Parts: sequence; C-alpha cells; structure tokens
Amino acid sequence: MILKIGWNNIWRKKGRSMIVIMSVAFGIWIGMFFGAFQWGTYVQKLDDIVNREIGHVQVHNPGFIDEEYDYNFPIRNHQEVKSILEAESSIKVYVERSIFSAMLQTTRNQNPVLVYGVDTAMERKIYSISSMIIEGEMLSDRRAPTLLIGKTLASELNIKLGDKILIQGGMLHGLKSFVGRVRGLYESPNKLKDKLVVYIHKSDLSKKLGDDFVHEYAILFNNFDSLKYCTKRLQSKLPKHQVYTWGEIMPEIKNGIEMTDQVMFIFMLIIWIALSLGIVNTMLMSILERTRELGMLMAIGMSRWKIVQMIFFETSILTIIGVPIGILLTIITVGYFGDVGIDLSVANTALEDFGYSTMIYPKVKTSFYYQVIFQVILVSFISTIFPVVRALRLKPIDAIHKT
Repeated sequence: MILKIGWNNIWRKKGRSMIVIMSVAFGIWIGMFFGAFQWGTYVQKLDDIVNREIGHVQVHNPGFIDEEYDYNFPIRNHQEVKSILEAESSIKVYVERSIFSAMLQTTRNQNPVLVYGVDTAMERKIYSISSMIIEGEMLSDRRAPTLLIGKTLASELNIKLGDKILIQGGMLHGLKSFVGRVRGLYESPNKLKDKLVVYIHKSDLSKKLGDDFVHEYAILFNNFDSLKYCTKRLQSKLPKHQVYTWGEIMPEIKNGIEMTDQVMFIFMLIIWIALSLGIVNTMLMSILERTRELGMLMAIGMSRWKIVQMIFFETSILTIIGVPIGILLTIITVGYFGDVGIDLSVANTALEDFGYSTMIYPKVKTSFYYQVIFQVILVSFISTIFPVVRALRLKPIDAIHKT
C-alpha cells in the first residue's frame, strides 16, 4: 500500500516531480562534465609535460638543481648509473641529457637559456623532438652545430632559420662558448619551455665543451601509480645521486593541479548545495499540500515510520529516474567534446604562460561515475530529512482540520 500511495503521489504533480528529476540529472551531468574537464586537463598536462619531457622521475647530481643547473655538477660515473637503470625492471624507458646553462647572444639581443644536449634516437623512446619542429629540421654532423630553438624565443629575439648565434656560459675552468646555426624552430604545449630551452645534439655539445658529461636521466616507470614506491627503490640503489619526482622538479605544475582539485571541490559543493535546496523545497511543498491527507492516514492507523518510508520511497524513485538521464547526458557531451576538444584560446596567453595547452579534451574516469552517483543519492536522501521531520511533527487532528 505504501508503495502504491507513494507512486501515485509522485505523478499527482508531474511538473513538481520533473523538477526533482531534472535537478538530479543536471547535478550528475554538471558534476561529471566538470570532473571530466578537470581530469582531461590533468591527463593532458601529464602527457604534455611529464610523459614527453621531464619523465616521472629524474636522476641528478645532488648539487645540480641546487646550483641552478650548473654544468659543473654532472652525474658521477654515469656509465655505472646507466647500467643500474637498464637492470631496473620497474623502468619502462629512460634518456640521458647534458644541460648547459648559458647566455644566447645575437648581434642585437641576448637571453638566458638552457642548452639541452640530446640523443635524438634515445629521445624518440619518450617523445620525438622532431614532432615539435614547425620549421626546418634538426640536422647532425654539421661544422656549425645545429640548434633547435623555440618559436617564441625566436620571435622575441628576431632569430631566423640559418642565423648564427653565440652560446656562452661560465664553467669551473672559466668561460666556454661556441657558435651554432639555427636549423629549426619548435613549438610545444609548454610556452615557458619554448622561451628557455635550446636543443643541440649531445655529441656536438660534448665536442664543443670538451667533455662527455651527463647531467640528467629522465625516466618513465611502467606504472605511474607506483611512483612513490619506485622512486624510493631507485633512490636506494643510487645513494650518491638525487632522484627527483616530476612534482619536485616542476612544483608549479603540481601546485596547479592541486589548486584545480580545490576549485573542483568548491564547485561540486556549490552544485550539491543547490541540488539539496531544490529537493528540500520541492518535497516540502509536497508535504504542505498533502497535510490533510497525511493527517487522515495517521488518523486511520498508519504509523509515522510508514509515513517516513513513503516519503523516502518518493525521493528514491525520482532519484532513480534522474540518475540515468544525467549519465546519458554525460556520455553524449563528454564523448563529443572528448573528440573535438574545448578551445580555450580566449584565455590563450594566461594558459600558455603556465604551460597549459589551449585545447582540453574531457575524459571521465570510471570510478568518478560511481563517486558522483553515490554523492547525488546521498544528497537526495539528506535533503529529504527536513521534509520528513516536518511531516512527523504533524498532529492528525490539526492536520485534518487544516484548510
């Protein structure tokens, strides 16, 4: 009988019931969509910066980063380190790099840069540098070493393909410099990097500086989720070196992701509060309109517990109807924008200055579906408590005679 009465009450006021259903559906859709946007941003950032550039972890001489990428702090016994990395089963791939902190000088301008000596064949294991090149190419075996510079830096210093530029930096035994020719321009999602990093073949850098230093091993593990454990294990095998995680190397990215999480939490909280108020208002109106009816039911013997069951049943049905609608809307919108992307070029400058791509591709984690559905159901039931309390306070005689 309770189920029948509850079912009839739901469709007595179809408009009011639809408000609750659509509130639940909208809550699920908006929550999941913005969750997908946040996760898509996170995944894209990991792909653009972590997976393709800095790696999950990096191995350095302990003084290298502390001394602001000083060339005089290379990895000691790098061949020994290399053999340890090759024997480590948790490592998917690694690359080695030489880094020279210097000043790039043209006839009119100059700019501080980090010159990365790279082995292009090894770099393809993580991400091919050639895929970033938008003009020219990264040639090898040239009399004047090939330089690959960022398009942003080239525009600021008015550098063109074929220009010769001077690279000069301080070293332990005095100043060292060499002249290189710009053979290519690159563009990456990280505009901060485009302004700072200059690429050169590692063999060319070694010849010009007269050594075979290795300053960095960038490493990708087989399982990103076990990053903390793998880092600790690798550090124990390399006690004389420093193993940095990507968050320690680029804290601004990690902080940005954490800030996004906080904003998302506040946003979701606002959604749940709005949903809660909507359900409270609708269910309370339903109780007030049925005051006499509820009083009559209690007068003929229906217990207050049965009244509670009936009201919660009504909320449950409305929620059950709203949930799949919200999920369907999420699948449609996230599926569409996950393919075409969301263009944030309006905020182009701000995003690029922080190293973010202006195209975001929303992506939903499977576990997020369960989280949002659980949260919506929980909010729906919590929101029903106040109307239920109001119904339980009714006195049968007063309720029946209420006009």
